[in-house]
Amino acid sequence: MGNYRHLSLDERQVLYALKQQRTPMADIARRLNRDRSSLYRELKRHGTQSVYNPVTAEREAIATRSQQRLCKIDRYATLRQYVVQRLKLGWSPEQIAGRLRRKKSKYVICHETIYQFIYRQKYKKLYLLLPLKKPKRRRQFARKTQQCRFGNRRIITERPGYIDRRFHYGHWEGDRIEFIGERSAAVTTLVERKTRIVVLIKNAGKTSSEVMNSIANKFSCSPKNFCKSITFDQGSEFANFPILEGKLKCKIFYCHKHAPWEKGSNENMNGRVRRYLPFNSRVSEIDQKLLDQLSTSLNNTPRKCLDFKTPKELFLKHYKSDCRTWF
Repeated sequence: MGNYRHLSLDERQVLYALKQQRTPMADIARRLNRDRSSLYRELKRHGTQSVYNPVTAEREAIATRSQQRLCKIDRYATLRQYVVQRLKLGWSPEQIAGRLRRKKSKYVICHETIYQFIYRQKYKKLYLLLPLKKPKRRRQFARKTQQCRFGNRRIITERPGYIDRRFHYGHWEGDRIEFIGERSAAVTTLVERKTRIVVLIKNAGKTSSEVMNSIANKFSCSPKNFCKSITFDQGSEFANFPILEGKLKCKIFYCHKHAPWEKGSNENMNGRVRRYLPFNSRVSEIDQKLLDQLSTSLNNTPRKCLDFKTPKELFLKHYKSDCRTWF
């Protein structure tokens, strides 16, 4: 469908001439390199098989194309208001469309319809509400893997298959996001692989002991089996893994060198966090209370990978009352 092109005036004139000569439709289709259904549809729209004027057909086709058809969002003010409000809350078009479908709303739309609506409203700059703030999407590229910089440590290839396939709860991915002009203070992001629950922790220092102890303290009062494993990249701040393995009784795994995409759930979450805490944020103005509010908002946002449930809904469904006070 993406390669489809409308019939030109020359093609319409050839169609008319061959029809006058009573040429079979299959032969006309081969001559024009078109499907027979396209030619039958052309005759049905702009005449009959016996009466067909190529000039009139061309004029009618141009008039039809000039009449812009309003999409569902343009036709219904209530739906338009809902879409714009959710975009301002940080929801993506897929999350909005999926949530409407899950709620069995009468306004069921495709996420592509929302993207097209945003692109048409460039003068309103709605594209600035998209995650990347760009009207076009970028392709994603993978990176080459290398050996572990920490030597003989658990590499991600040693991680059990049931963790890779997200069969069980309690397996996390961790990373650290930094800000311009600040080399010490940063934010640690932790994402549970199955439910995509996120935990944000502010770190005053960059040493591995400080980072790992802050994670251990955050998880120390968590329910049983809350943390069974954590996968980090090979940043030096995550080198002191015995701290976590000793305090939390969990296993630590590392991605290959220069391959953060191997913990994709966490990298995806970092992008979501950056929408609210961009690289030029003042880290001195970010406190743990603000991070807790942000994580609460992210955990209550529907995700396509969860069939448009929220991470918190799925997490509490498994842990029931154990985590209701923890979150």
